[in-house]
Amino acid sequence: MTFRGLPVARIVLTVVIALSVSAVAVMLGMWQYERHEVKRDARAAYDVAQELSPVPLADVVPAGASELPADAEWRSVIVEGIFAQDSATVLRGRPVDSTPALQYLAWLDKTDGDSVLVSTGWVPQPESQSAFAQPSYPTGHVTVTGIVRAWEDDDGKSAEDSVSRISAEQLSPASSQPMPGYIMIREVCDAEGCRDTVAGEPVPLPELSLGPHLSYAWQWWIFAVLVPAGAFLLLRRDAREGTATATPTAVPRKKRRHTLSDEEIEDAL
Repeated sequence: MTFRGLPVARIVLTVVIALSVSAVAVMLGMWQYERHEVKRDARAAYDVAQELSPVPLADVVPAGASELPADAEWRSVIVEGIFAQDSATVLRGRPVDSTPALQYLAWLDKTDGDSVLVSTGWVPQPESQSAFAQPSYPTGHVTVTGIVRAWEDDDGKSAEDSVSRISAEQLSPASSQPMPGYIMIREVCDAEGCRDTVAGEPVPLPELSLGPHLSYAWQWWIFAVLVPAGAFLLLRRDAREGTATATPTAVPRKKRRHTLSDEEIEDAL
């Protein structure tokens, strides 16, 4: 099928626009698929980690590591140390099960000299509060069992009495070599016994849903295929209309009616 009658510039412009839009759609589809893969791998790692028994933290995250190992997040670990009382802070703006909440964070000085940040629990946020209250942390040696999590991305916000993200940028470590991540507490034991957390309730793990990213990726890829097809049909339609306009159907001339002369009328009589 040729596009006879259409200007070459029009054909080229239509093809370039269609291919450009198609390329963008392909890239957006790949971006959505990559997000799907990240969530899929995270959920797979979470499922595997939940089947494993707690192990010493050093077995999962080596001392002095600058980054979490690929299989470290979601692992249940055990760590011993002493809470740094002056390091306690509050995580603000983080509801729990749609309930406004105060989440507590504190650094634990490990027995090997390093430090690890611990999410120590949460309580419903009071309606009126002039300052963020801190729970009472054990002062002696404790054994903490918890789940390893990676640092969150920083949002650039800062406050003197609280943080908005569990990020290295907003939290001052209690030592020069903190663990690259934090631990969500599930049990803390000291000389008085064991309990689930330091204050309130343990912060629940997030729901690891795959989300709609895979379906979005397929939608973008289908759109990428439809755009060139639509451009082809548009050019073919315009070519047909142009041909029809250039060669109009000849309209037969109406036969002229013959008028009799006076002589013909007399002869007829």
